Amino acid sequence: MPTTLIIAAGGHGTRFRSDFSGRNSESNERGANKLLFPFLGKPLLCFTLSRFQEIPQIQETIVAISREGEKRLRAWCKEYGWKSVKWVRGGATRAESVWNALKKAHRKSQWIMVHDGARPLITKESVRRLMAYMKQARCAGALLGRKVVPTIKRVDPSGGQILQTVDRRDLFEAETPQLMNRRMLEKAYVENKNAFNATDEAALLESVGAQVKVLTHDAWNPKITTYQDMILAEAYLEKQGRVEVRTGFGRDSHRLVAKRKLYLGGVHIPFPKGALGHSDGDALLHSIADAVLGAIGGGDIGDHFSDRNPKIKGIRSEKILRKILCDARGKNWQPEHVDSVIVLEQPKLGAHKRQIREKIADIMGLDADRVSVKAKTAEGLGPEGEGLSISCEALVTMKKVAL
Repeated sequence: MPTTLIIAAGGHGTRFRSDFSGRNSESNERGANKLLFPFLGKPLLCFTLSRFQEIPQIQETIVAISREGEKRLRAWCKEYGWKSVKWVRGGATRAESVWNALKKAHRKSQWIMVHDGARPLITKESVRRLMAYMKQARCAGALLGRKVVPTIKRVDPSGGQILQTVDRRDLFEAETPQLMNRRMLEKAYVENKNAFNATDEAALLESVGAQVKVLTHDAWNPKITTYQDMILAEAYLEKQGRVEVRTGFGRDSHRLVAKRKLYLGGVHIPFPKGALGHSDGDALLHSIADAVLGAIGGGDIGDHFSDRNPKIKGIRSEKILRKILCDARGKNWQPEHVDSVIVLEQPKLGAHKRQIREKIADIMGLDADRVSVKAKTAEGLGPEGEGLSISCEALVTMKKVAL
């Protein structure tokens, strides 16, 4: 059952943007787009994508996305090891976005699965059930659906008067993923002149007389529309015991010598001396990397980047930390917070701390307010106090979500 997965992520999240801005006085770049917003430490869209990993029937993944945030999402997915994800520009409507992706689908894909980028709680079990259902359903398409539970009223929009209490016995809420026969879906796009106004793929198939069925399921699979939705979804996973939090500690020291550049947190600090080491000697990033490894039980830097390996001599420590974070994310671990201390007599770091903090935040994929960088002197005591060495310590909090 060769299948192409299309993630519909071309919207702008207007309601989320409004709700988030109303609750937070300082709306940052991630807050402007819900798909960029961190969901349990991972951008919402990336979290959704992770739910479809290791499903062998899915041969390729195509994401239809708006221009807003595309560069950052591409970089994150590459960092998480999802290099095969294809990207297309979304359209003015959801249906147009799906069409843009459908045109790029591999010619051998017989089935098209469409899922909302803002539905992060879909489970692998539900996806597999839907695929198994389609094998024996003898229809052009199928989707996950939930029976409507609330009492539904038909209301006069002009005056608010109730016109009718709707019989809900045969009403279902349509969810995603929706799995469609590719040939029939393409036929619907061609024959329906108003295809781009369809609210979902099932409606498109219905418009050309194709049979679509609903697979009832009870798992909670909400679409994140408001900031409150996101809070509830995170709390749901945490309450289920699907979230684990650990803190790791790291420490590193390097001798200071002439004719070496001094790097701290990935930032070059002008000074006549630099840290001696097999790499660039960035003791701050080394301590953070060891803290990450400590939290996830991954050993230490030497286990991953040996100082006996001539191929990595002079390697920038930023590459070391990014690789360690990539491996951690591959095991579903995400950084949540960094607290660090630099012990250095000279030079004074007051003018550099903000840049160091922002650089670490960028490497870790965190907002700057989740990174702390403190600079201390040793008051003339020990090798740090004598200007012979630099020492750094870090605490890193990591969070894991069981998918």
